Amino acid sequence: MSKISINQLHMALSEANSILLTVHVHPDGDAIGSMLAFYEALLAQGKKVTMVVDDSIPEKFSFLSYVDCIKTVEQCQDLDPIDMLLVLDASTYERIGQVGALCSAPIFNIDHHISNTEFADGLYLKTDFAATGEIIADLCKKWNWPMTESMANALYMAIATDCGFFKFSNTTANTLEMAALCVAAGARPNQISETIEAVSAERLTLTKQVMQTIEFYKDSSVATIELNRDAMDILGDDTDGFVDIIRNVDTVDIAILLKAQNDSITRVSLRSKRTDVNAIASQFGGGGHVRASGCTINLPLPEAKMALIKVLP
Repeated sequence: MSKISINQLHMALSEANSILLTVHVHPDGDAIGSMLAFYEALLAQGKKVTMVVDDSIPEKFSFLSYVDCIKTVEQCQDLDPIDMLLVLDASTYERIGQVGALCSAPIFNIDHHISNTEFADGLYLKTDFAATGEIIADLCKKWNWPMTESMANALYMAIATDCGFFKFSNTTANTLEMAALCVAAGARPNQISETIEAVSAERLTLTKQVMQTIEFYKDSSVATIELNRDAMDILGDDTDGFVDIIRNVDTVDIAILLKAQNDSITRVSLRSKRTDVNAIASQFGGGGHVRASGCTINLPLPEAKMALIKVLP
């Protein structure tokens, strides 16, 4: 593996004619927005590009252009020869699921996670960027690649969702500059936020129930909130917003969202105001960012919660 410069990335993309483009499983706004925008940008450069994700795509992203071009792994079993497997917004090889088995092409990775395991043959890593969408916008600007209105909407969504609509500590001057670049190219912040943050009556009713699971620890500096199997069956992967309910409590430093994947596996999202939660997630084989990380614990939800509480500083 080798970390590569922006010029080396540009050269690699120039030499690749057929690109398989993917993101991590349980795709979020940054993953989907980055992929859709870069897909369109690469097509404009004359590349043959196939988007594939080893997971379902949340319905809330259906307003973006080219979502219907995203293929499943099953639809990509007989691909023509691939020159490059391009992975966006994934910090480990395992995070792309079964996509890696579709081809034997060199792997290139564009990412912003401090926990990146450097699995790719070529890694373009910008840990000081709030989102992979911010990286893609920056690349388009520096390479003078045109940004269409549909690209701008996708990238604005990618950037905004990964920095809490510019509320989180990962928001920098460059983050705002790239978001402004998207708006100048036609992105509509109001439509994007209204679409992404829309709440159904069913979800609001569920939220009332989920709030009953909130618990505080360590003099109320740590808070947990739980999504049991029934809640996850309703929500699928659309669990955005639940961790913010407890993160916004004035005394809370570490906010923990626990999601029951099944009776013996729990997925965890960690957010903080001061503590390095990447260091906590790494103890369970996870990672992400200093203020926002995640992991999967092979324990039922109650036991996973206690295991986490034990290792908290």
